[in-house]
Amino acid sequence: MRVAYYTETYLPNVDGVVKSILSSREQLVKMGDEVYIFACGTPQLMQTNQDPYVFYYDSIPFKPYPSYRFAINPYPSSSIIDSKKIELVHSHGMGTMGIAAERIARKRKLPFVGSFHTLIQYATHYISNQAAIQDIAKKVAWKYLRWYYNKCDITIVPSQTIATLIEHNRFNNVRVVPNGIDIERFSSKGTEFTRADFGLKDDDAVFLFVGRLVAEKNLDVLIKAAKGITKEIPEARFVIAGAGPAEAYYKKLAADQKVSDKFSFLGFVPDNKIPSLYKNSDVFVFPSKFETQGLSGIEALASGLPVCGANYLAVGEIIEDGVNGHLFNPDDSQDCAEKAVKTYEKRKSFSKNAPESAKKYSTLETTVLLKKVYAEAMDKKGNGKQ
Repeated sequence: MRVAYYTETYLPNVDGVVKSILSSREQLVKMGDEVYIFACGTPQLMQTNQDPYVFYYDSIPFKPYPSYRFAINPYPSSSIIDSKKIELVHSHGMGTMGIAAERIARKRKLPFVGSFHTLIQYATHYISNQAAIQDIAKKVAWKYLRWYYNKCDITIVPSQTIATLIEHNRFNNVRVVPNGIDIERFSSKGTEFTRADFGLKDDDAVFLFVGRLVAEKNLDVLIKAAKGITKEIPEARFVIAGAGPAEAYYKKLAADQKVSDKFSFLGFVPDNKIPSLYKNSDVFVFPSKFETQGLSGIEALASGLPVCGANYLAVGEIIEDGVNGHLFNPDDSQDCAEKAVKTYEKRKSFSKNAPESAKKYSTLETTVLLKKVYAEAMDKKGNGKQ
């Protein structure tokens, strides 16, 4: 099958959407399919790109969230759709690239699938700090998303939690296909770098977070829980791996809470070091209130790292409370502290269970599910199974 992916975010960005695209693309190619990527980019990327299956289109950044971009004119991609004899169009965004994907697919009567990756309606703080304006923006976002995704033959979501949420908001033809990870990479690697490489001591009790530093990741609750955790575990060390627009805010909050000496903000950590970072930690803390799935939590589990996470949206799906970690109230720093301490105390037994709970998210298994959705979309258009 020849598939076209349209996306607002792609390499050199590395976020959840990009990871999803890369993993499914790699596995589809292994299965004999062809995947062409149409992405927002810059003139430099357009000139230096060496991947014959990737096509960048000039774009402008979304100012409140610069890593997210809007293509200026992605419609010339239609000629590539024709020349490559694309059989199915899969949109990974709902901006200008996503709109172009829908229009091009509709004009050519091609099966059109859309992945619902991001809860933009829960990120209205990027538009305004005023509650009234945020409420209006949230309603507009829901209306727009419903309008866009109901144009899809099938809408893919990565978790049952999100399927239930959007179906309640009148989205049609929803199917659950988790984003996959390379299980082998996280289960077998991690010895290349030591704790010293991350500025840690052997006797530190390491509580790790990996992800973009944005307000919706809810790191406030962990920072405010730090005193309670260190009271019970004096050797506790909190490692924050990632960069983002809220980095300065979180550093200031740690200073205000007088726990700066307990926190290590590593900034962006290269992908080749991430497995080692998991392996050199004791507990993964996942306070986010924004997850449609929670890939970093799944990566942690695959590495044998227990997860202490927010009982909110999709994070609650990946954690089996009392089996591979604990769940806490994401708005209660005391509960976060208590559950983090319990997770640390039970880390050995939780670590034994963690890898098994991650197996269902292997790239192979999730791509098999994805191909079933593609076959269903092909049937809807009368194109038969491929």
